[in-house]
Amino acid sequence: MKTKFELSAERPWRNLLYTLTAVTALIYTYLAFFEPGTLTYAPFTIQDDARQFLAWMSRLGDSAAMQGDLIADYWQSVGPPFYRAIYAAAEAIGLVPTVFARLLPLALLALSAWMAWRVALLMTKRPLAAFVAAAFVIGFVIHEDSIYSATPRAFSTPLFLVFLDGLLRRRAWTMIGALFLLGLLYPSTAIVGVTMIGLSRIGWRPFRIDFGLRSWLLGGLAAAAVVVAALPLADSADRWEPSLTVEEALAMPNLGTPEGRSTIVGLDGEIDYLCSARMGVLPEIVPCWSTRWAVVPNILLLLPMLFLAWGAVRRTRYQPDEEPGDLIYVWAIVAGVAWFLVALAVAFSLHLPSRFTQRTLSILEFLAIGQMLGLLLDRWASEGRRRGLAIVGSLTGLFLLVSFATPLPGFDRPRDPDALKRIAAMPQDTIVGGVSDELDFVPALTGEDTLATIEHSIPYHKGYFGPLEERLEASLAAVSSPDPAALSDYARRYSVDLIVVDRAFVEHGTLPERWATVVPEAVAQARTALARQPSALQRRAEACALHRGELVLLDARCLASGSGGPI
Repeated sequence: MKTKFELSAERPWRNLLYTLTAVTALIYTYLAFFEPGTLTYAPFTIQDDARQFLAWMSRLGDSAAMQGDLIADYWQSVGPPFYRAIYAAAEAIGLVPTVFARLLPLALLALSAWMAWRVALLMTKRPLAAFVAAAFVIGFVIHEDSIYSATPRAFSTPLFLVFLDGLLRRRAWTMIGALFLLGLLYPSTAIVGVTMIGLSRIGWRPFRIDFGLRSWLLGGLAAAAVVVAALPLADSADRWEPSLTVEEALAMPNLGTPEGRSTIVGLDGEIDYLCSARMGVLPEIVPCWSTRWAVVPNILLLLPMLFLAWGAVRRTRYQPDEEPGDLIYVWAIVAGVAWFLVALAVAFSLHLPSRFTQRTLSILEFLAIGQMLGLLLDRWASEGRRRGLAIVGSLTGLFLLVSFATPLPGFDRPRDPDALKRIAAMPQDTIVGGVSDELDFVPALTGEDTLATIEHSIPYHKGYFGPLEERLEASLAAVSSPDPAALSDYARRYSVDLIVVDRAFVEHGTLPERWATVVPEAVAQARTALARQPSALQRRAEACALHRGELVLLDARCLASGSGGPI
């Protein structure tokens, strides 16, 4: 009786889920604020993708910062207005963006755990099974870096779970509220949710479409909420149009080659509509770029969800306003794939096609895996099958413990923090150029105008990427040329004050590999020039260096004139 009571009690399982999530949150907090293996505060820790969306945020504390900066202008405009308002509110209470971006995931993780439990309990009706299902969802969340990014996509998972909770409980205002917030922050997930609401108004056995007042109000208000929420974002990005077409993208090294920074093709050089981070319909749990066989495990992970969806189609007797149960899997698949096809047809005007399936199906496939396994364990416990329960339960518990203890936030830190401090201390109107992967950190962590970086080389809007590509190529030509006039022209043309290169470039002429993923021809030309003779920058680096470490900071005017002196 004791075992049966414990299995049927919600609180112990719910508290166990929250406790495990709290442990993950503590581990994450340590990784976010301290140097690994020490208790030394790490001020320059930043999540990989946050380097893009935080690139303009020095303007929150100083409206005069980064005026006319291409990178800052673009990333401010493509950031949803409500997202910008969240960071502005944090700045107003003293939380600078780089700190707030590391704290925000804690709140989103807590919301995800709460909603995952509620959704899982509704789907399974059994506390043990609900724990396993919710734990699998959170286990996925903490190993996929979206929630840690503190970018708009960080809100997709927790708000989608809120929406699912409302859908399962048939609570209109919960659904509409969640979709409105998703529309403000991540519209592609909101669009899938609205479509799922439409599908929920279709009855099964007997088949009928409910055209009642509630259906019209629910569908109309949900759609209106998403449209009203998403319109400001669409308008703010208009200045960078036109968007690329798929045909144009395939002709660009950045997109049309397997090694491109934003590639849309697979390892064979062709678009992979199944397994691709940007163009594939399958949730990319095993990275598609890692092996040609990645599609196999990604399909296998989806099978439990497909099985439950097929079972719901075959057996469920459902009418609108009833609890849908496993039909949510059917609705999510149909809605996600439908919008995937629409986005594919108009790429890249309606975000990346993969965002309509991967952001939603990934959550549900792990819910389905946990649901099936949890119900199996619950049934074995009820039937007294102790051996099977002990073996499978122990393996499941060990897997979950390891999962919750190993969050993967995807943090980056500059290799030369002293160089970043030196750049941050420079006058506000300093323009930073050069060739180095470490330039990726400069906009977000220092607030200084940065000419061009690889991390910010997002190619989907021609009005942005065209000028940025030109600057990348100009930077490579300037640092590799043996002619001092090339440096002078570069500094004058782009008003560059500081040129940043790697120490390996000064000493050996080594260029960063990642630059070849965006502008391979310019990199090849620069390497050819450097193979012939040292560049003017290499020859003058000793006299013009303001800082020598892993990074070398060089006075652009000194390089151009051949004379020393600080900026």
